[in-house]
Amino acid sequence: MESNKTTHLLLFVLTFLTLTYSDIFLNPEVPQTLENYKLYFFANWPYSVSLLFILLAHEMGHYLPARYYRVSASLPYFIPLPFGPIGTMGAVIKIKDQIPNKKVLFDIGVGGPAASLFFSLLAWFVGISLSKVVEMPQDFDKSGYLIFGDSLFTYLSSQWILGPIDFETMEIHAHPLAKAGWVGLLITAINLLPFGQLDGGHVIYSMFGESYRKWIHILFGMFLILALVHFTWLIWGFLVYYIIKVEHPFIKDALNGIGKTRFMFGVFMLVSFLIIFVPKPIILGSEYDNPSLLDDIIRLIVKTVGISE
Repeated sequence: MESNKTTHLLLFVLTFLTLTYSDIFLNPEVPQTLENYKLYFFANWPYSVSLLFILLAHEMGHYLPARYYRVSASLPYFIPLPFGPIGTMGAVIKIKDQIPNKKVLFDIGVGGPAASLFFSLLAWFVGISLSKVVEMPQDFDKSGYLIFGDSLFTYLSSQWILGPIDFETMEIHAHPLAKAGWVGLLITAINLLPFGQLDGGHVIYSMFGESYRKWIHILFGMFLILALVHFTWLIWGFLVYYIIKVEHPFIKDALNGIGKTRFMFGVFMLVSFLIIFVPKPIILGSEYDNPSLLDDIIRLIVKTVGISE
């Protein structure tokens, strides 16, 4: 049965609104006036439009290969989130048919993150080039602010384009395009987690086949260590284990495998995941200088075994 196009369009429009107005919806500190809504619209529409395009590109990266292989798939369902700093939980499509083999699974699975990676990088580079570095006052209180964390990529690229930046005394006033690129990279990284029916799960299962079941739970255990760095990953660990699942459902092999080119592209995407992954995605300013639980554990071990720092 065909999905209702009105539902897709309505969710798309609602997601545009929550992206544009996430800072004002349900925020008692901001007066709910028409003038404020106008100001937020003109300030945030570059973020909303560019992130919607990134999300659409991601889902088309799944949808178009599915259509090519005659695998039935729905149009994208965008997911609005009317609070929080991001304004969306991304978008999804429904694959309605059994995927015939691992080569098809790879192409459908990798297309989404490949597309969103490309356009997120584009938005980030343009946006960070338009951003400004400002000096923070010595008595500046960060406690009331949310701080977007850095991946290896965003840290090095911002230092390269805007630096040198001392984040103890400086901050970046990010252009909305940079914020869209940052969120796009975060969503891409989460989708590339190599478990179950996430995109990364499709990719890594297609690459390594049934043998991956021997070590995927070990990899999941290593992933849970990230919960000691930021509680977000404990939530994702719960979702992966109970809902998304650690292992991928069985898909039969392609007649000639996925081929060397696909395998190397899969390696590229998995390496990209490591570079764009954000250990602490969003933190409160009051927690910025606090050590993580992992830091405390390492210090305790060092102290216990008597290793000098």
